[in-house]
Amino acid sequence: LGMGKGDRVAVICPNIAEYALIHFGAARLGCVLVNLSTMYAVEEIATIIGRTRASVLVVDGEICPRIAEIRARLDCVRPIVSIGPSGALDAIGFEEFLASGYAALPATALADTDPLGMPFTGGTTGQPKGTLVTHKARHISAYTTALEHELTAADVVAAVTPLYHAVGLYIWFQAAILTGCTCVLIRRWDAQAFIDAVARHEVSAVMTVPVQLRDVLKDTTFDAAKLSSLKKIGSGGATVSAEIIARCIALLPGVSVVDHYGQSETGPLTFLKPWDPPEKFGSIGRPAIGGDMRIVDTEGKPVQPGEIGEIVVRGDFVFEGYFENPEETALYFRSGDRWGWTGDLGIVDEDGYITLAGRSKDMIVTGGINVYPRELEVLLEQHPSVGECTVIGVPDEKWGEALVAYVVSAPGHAADNGALIAFCGAHLAPFKRPREVRFTDEIPKTPAGKIQKPRLREAYLAGQTG
Repeated sequence: LGMGKGDRVAVICPNIAEYALIHFGAARLGCVLVNLSTMYAVEEIATIIGRTRASVLVVDGEICPRIAEIRARLDCVRPIVSIGPSGALDAIGFEEFLASGYAALPATALADTDPLGMPFTGGTTGQPKGTLVTHKARHISAYTTALEHELTAADVVAAVTPLYHAVGLYIWFQAAILTGCTCVLIRRWDAQAFIDAVARHEVSAVMTVPVQLRDVLKDTTFDAAKLSSLKKIGSGGATVSAEIIARCIALLPGVSVVDHYGQSETGPLTFLKPWDPPEKFGSIGRPAIGGDMRIVDTEGKPVQPGEIGEIVVRGDFVFEGYFENPEETALYFRSGDRWGWTGDLGIVDEDGYITLAGRSKDMIVTGGINVYPRELEVLLEQHPSVGECTVIGVPDEKWGEALVAYVVSAPGHAADNGALIAFCGAHLAPFKRPREVRFTDEIPKTPAGKIQKPRLREAYLAGQTG
């Protein structure tokens, strides 16, 4: 298709074998993969493809109707490759695409510092950011994951975390391929389908986000006998609660559970191992091998055990920066010495175990996916009935956290809960939409004008408990 080193290839697919072919094929050619969520609304897809100027789009047939809506706006995209029926969308079929390829490997000269891809993460300014990672950075992450999760070529690994998510593709799937594992790709998450797949393929290892692990343990079809081949469970994206770990141990005594914490910008940073003391469950464990980590105050000075500080990291696994976003990149590397300021607050104890204490950027983790409330706030502010708004994260039994929007109606307008949620649904992926919209006469602020989100969260929780 005339693609070359540095060109962007966008892909919107569930966990299917074609995703792996596109990923490794683009990497070998030196292209940069733009990973888009299958849950993105059409506006998000159009914005990201336009901003990254992707020349080729590979899309699953189920997504084609969404692409057809915005095809005229995707000026940078030359061909579209469809995996499955494309409907009214003019696209090249995947088999035809493969048949037009070359038998020999491309002559592209690659350096390990060349860019590999850019999974997207939320932005504090209200726009998703492409986290540009190199071949070297994600090779290190895959190697670290393989070692820390003790993967071997004898393992049969289930890929249930979406491949468009950094942990699904760049961390877990690449670690399985690096190790030589057999991989079972599960197209769409469903607890019963996963349990059946474990029994059918004798799956021995899986990487989940906590909400998936909770789904399996509470599913009505749970059958320990069907899961007897399972020996290794990894979890990431959000902290696994002590309750979930204890339930795993009780229901699946032959399984080891490894929790890890990391970011799209960094890959895995800490690990909590099955042999760690039970009183450490609920922490994110201790730092992974191969990198530097500190917990520091606002001036960059290390804090004492028991004190809250921001987690900062340094190493070859850290990303290069946000794609064409020098302001946010400079904010992440604010100290100028390649230490990355994660925005996550933590406390380290005397034994070196780290517990997350909040997020300095107000990031919300729902279903293991990072969501920045500012993105939703920016959208709500565009609605004529919204005079002012803010978004907080509240505990949710299933997803870990859910989004709640507080809205002050614009003068002369009567905002409607259903209308605002529908408005959000037309522009944002489901996981970014508010579970609830609450109307208020005033949003509390500090004397300096900063919104007091903790006060709103406390009031919300107090209301929930009566």
